[in-house]
Amino acid sequence: MLRLAQIWLFVLAVSPVLAQQVIKGYSKPATFNISPSENTTTTTSLSVTTNFEFYKSEKKTALIIGNGSYKSGPLKNAVNDALDMAALLSEKGFHVIMRKDASRTEMRDAIREFGNEINKGGVGLFYYSGHGMQVDGVNYLIPLDADIELKAEVAEECISASTVLRVMEYSNNRINIIILDACRNNPFRSFSRSDEKGITKMDPPQGAKQGSIVAFATAPGAVASDGETRNGLYTSKLLKYINTPGLTLEEVFKKSRIDVLSESAGNQMPWENNSLTGDFYFTFH
Repeated sequence: MLRLAQIWLFVLAVSPVLAQQVIKGYSKPATFNISPSENTTTTTSLSVTTNFEFYKSEKKTALIIGNGSYKSGPLKNAVNDALDMAALLSEKGFHVIMRKDASRTEMRDAIREFGNEINKGGVGLFYYSGHGMQVDGVNYLIPLDADIELKAEVAEECISASTVLRVMEYSNNRINIIILDACRNNPFRSFSRSDEKGITKMDPPQGAKQGSIVAFATAPGAVASDGETRNGLYTSKLLKYINTPGLTLEEVFKKSRIDVLSESAGNQMPWENNSLTGDFYFTFH
């Protein structure tokens, strides 16, 4: 009887281990499925591909303004930047409204035309290359015919960048994109303060269904390079990555920033203010 009791104690002692081994031996790997969003399609488990057809067929409108032939402080590459940006965006399916060396009236009329067009929805993009400046925390885009001798004249002679943002805010766009390559030296130095170099940061406009992004050629208060070749440093990188297949909007700006930082030895750092919740692609294949 003593021996039999010892045998039973041994069986009871090892039975949990045997049970664990049995359970482990019959375990199977779990299978997970990803449900697609409205802009994606699922092919197999854990494999998601972007539906580029949505972005290809979406209405896209761009307003491009390049001012360079100023009497005071001419810019050799600003018009080239605007022309090349307009040509590339046209290839990408944008309806482009283009102005070069524009007066204040011409800029205002172009903004009105742009506003009427983006009320139809889609993606709206505003690109400006030229002189810009901040005065008392407000950013201004400088027309070619601006005649400024006093600080008080700036608001009357220039176009406030916030005007464009408000026009885009009232649109029916899915996404708004604002690119300001307007951080060159202020040609009106007689009344500018040392802390008003370049242009200051701006919040992205509200109202777009999937957010907005405002991109600057360099950090707030800093000055950007006009470039030594056909294009300014910042725009040259944008042109490169806008034409690179498969990059999201954020990736275009990120890769441009990395290149600009590298080629300027860290002296110029492009900047964005971003409220995007949706994706956008310039180039698909």
